[in-house]
Amino acid sequence: MFYRSGNGAEEAGQRLVDAILKENAAAGLTPDSLAVTLVIHSAPDNPAGFAHNGDRPFYPCSVVKMFWMAACLNRIDEGAVTRHPELERAMHDMIKWSSNMATNYVIDVVTGTTGDTLLDGVELEAWRERRSWANRWLRTLGWPEVEPINVCQKNMDDDRYGRERQLVDALGHNSLTANATARLIHEIFDGTAFPEASRRTMQDLLYRRHDRDWAEGDPRSQVTGFFGAGLPSAARLWSKAGWTGWTGDARASYRRHDAARIIVEDLPPFTLVVFTEGKGMSDSTTVLANAASAAVEILRQVGHP
Repeated sequence: MFYRSGNGAEEAGQRLVDAILKENAAAGLTPDSLAVTLVIHSAPDNPAGFAHNGDRPFYPCSVVKMFWMAACLNRIDEGAVTRHPELERAMHDMIKWSSNMATNYVIDVVTGTTGDTLLDGVELEAWRERRSWANRWLRTLGWPEVEPINVCQKNMDDDRYGRERQLVDALGHNSLTANATARLIHEIFDGTAFPEASRRTMQDLLYRRHDRDWAEGDPRSQVTGFFGAGLPSAARLWSKAGWTGWTGDARASYRRHDAARIIVEDLPPFTLVVFTEGKGMSDSTTVLANAASAAVEILRQVGHP
């Protein structure tokens, strides 16, 4: 695990989990339908952390787009993909506005595939192998946290058709763990897995304003209903949220997640990942905002591990 256990982190994390469960029990949240990873970066090379269901795979919604951001920049760094204005625009819109169309364009560019009509036999196997590249690449990084995850599927607003349906039937939906997500955020800010220039690019893409007037003026902001809405106005936020209502597939429906690096005055930087399942959580506009607010208050009370 990339973080160490620490008394302060354990206490803060457990208090946070208890607070989230207590507040949302009436809306159907249970211990099994919640995952939380909290990592406190008092020492960047040796952070302290806590996880509840940290290794349990969850359907990630748009949080998976962070992994495609990293994958795309890796392909650029190794010379397999060339930067061009349309790719830059898609990368921006994938993270800043969570565009599914932009994400799916990035996936096509990175893997050299397109989703279209049905395939079979050798053609289907070759296409599936190319589309699974990001899973294989992540495992070459040597992070134990990524072993159980799957990121090869595109993001869809409803059901899947053609070879996209064939792929999800064969390999299952995308899945992430809170620990794998926190590990990626750690590497983007404090790790050595990516070149410095790529890390700066990812930090710039993830940076998110959360002032109320701006957030309310753009429904794509990923602030209202997510962590940013519960943070102090002076806090700094780098995040990627995800949400689904009913998609036509119960395996991918009714989720609300957020994953972030957060800096608040008088606290060390911390990473917070919260995944929730269930219609009550999908409908809630307070569960994640209140989780971020509670994390700040609890860390102030507990101190710095």
